[in-house]
Amino acid sequence: SDHEGTRAVVASAPTLLERLEGEDAEHFAAVRRLLDAAGVPYRLDPALVRGLDYYTRTVFEFTCDSLGAQSGVGGGGRYDGLVEMLGGPPTPAIGWAAGVERILLAMAETPPWARPEVFVVCGDGDAAFDLTLELRRHRISAQFDLAGRAFKGQMKQADRSGARFAVILELDGSAKLREMESGDQREVDPAELPAVVIAAREA
Repeated sequence: SDHEGTRAVVASAPTLLERLEGEDAEHFAAVRRLLDAAGVPYRLDPALVRGLDYYTRTVFEFTCDSLGAQSGVGGGGRYDGLVEMLGGPPTPAIGWAAGVERILLAMAETPPWARPEVFVVCGDGDAAFDLTLELRRHRISAQFDLAGRAFKGQMKQADRSGARFAVILELDGSAKLREMESGDQREVDPAELPAVVIAAREA
């Protein structure tokens, strides 16, 4: 609001973040831990709201500093109850919307997206996430499955991604590195994976 009195009231009002309890507080803390682990910069905005009443828990907005005052590129949030409201089964869900013109402006400031070097395949989503981050810390482009697919589905996704390598991380902690084009596969110490991938890249 541009009204000074309204702004003063809003500034002195309690925030939703101060009232989070139970599962909602645990969920929000988990979201922040994942963002921190991934190195994604973010800023908490207690005043951020979305204009639709079916949103649940986290809402968010994407911004691009190079766009100046109109930095908002898009936004969205969770709406876990929406499918059920429409007659379907309870379904965890998330959605977002973005402005095409602002995306095009932001894209002019960023390099083109390249296919990943590595696709991490693992039945343990947390382990796949951790390994993907470790590879990225070594400046290796890496992705992993976000849909909870079985092994066969993850391998298909690895192939579709165009990745040169698939890292197959077993639940016992062992790992295999597969050359996607040739199908050649070998066992690798997970701790040495970044060095092995970099060496293969430069071979």
